[in-house]
Amino acid sequence: MGRADRRMILKQTMAEVARGGIDLRASSSDQSWAVIAETRILIDILDGHAPTRASKAAEKAHEFFELSLKRNASGTSVECAKGCAFCCYVPVSALAPEIFLIANTIRARPAAERDTSAARIRGAMQVMRGLSHYERLRQKLACGLLENNACSAYGARPGPCRGMASTSVRACERAFGGASVPVPTPMVWSTVRNAHLQALMAALTAVGLPSESYELNEAVAVALDTADAESRWLKGEDVLAGVGRLHMGTDNPAIVENNRKVIAQLVAGALGKELPSTG
Repeated sequence: MGRADRRMILKQTMAEVARGGIDLRASSSDQSWAVIAETRILIDILDGHAPTRASKAAEKAHEFFELSLKRNASGTSVECAKGCAFCCYVPVSALAPEIFLIANTIRARPAAERDTSAARIRGAMQVMRGLSHYERLRQKLACGLLENNACSAYGARPGPCRGMASTSVRACERAFGGASVPVPTPMVWSTVRNAHLQALMAALTAVGLPSESYELNEAVAVALDTADAESRWLKGEDVLAGVGRLHMGTDNPAIVENNRKVIAQLVAGALGKELPSTG
């Protein structure tokens, strides 16, 4: 496929993805181009000059996620609902743009509400700091964003939270209680979550920004307490340097290598280059 053909496909697919997200009924090639198209849209945002372009890219990625869910029926009934918060005790990681989006959402609140939210997040960070994934689960430590059994930043929640969906509240309750049971998640949710995470990571890689994942509560607390955190991060300052990382399987060499190949393909396609082999 020549460069002109790749550019034409990319342009067409960008328009389609912007309207309706990813179509999981399409061919694997078309799905790949959809993620490439999303990557390019996010690159264009990150390549701008706005001091909040990182959080804007996260917001756009979340929009694609929601569009894709609407477009692809899972065929099963998700039992998640407001007031059900079993998954809000699971350690969560987020990319820097997602962190800044949450921090900006909290800052935009009235002063009293903003200060209460910030204090709750700082408190959660202090309690959780240094604890292992297992110990946090054992102690049943809630996310600092959880308020009255609901997410206080639901509209800005990061990709991992958006991808947490269950067809069985009973399974979630048993897992929360310590039972070793799988939580049934529709494949559509997992596939869409992974696609949009990869697109955002690839876009960050393409523009030379860090694509690491950070512990949610600690990172949000740092972003809230650091003046101009987002604009400084965009200029190359590692304002999240001291924040803990949650690897969530990325310490597995096979997973790391596969992710590297996927990101390389997305970046190449989004920049109009020939796609590298995944073999």
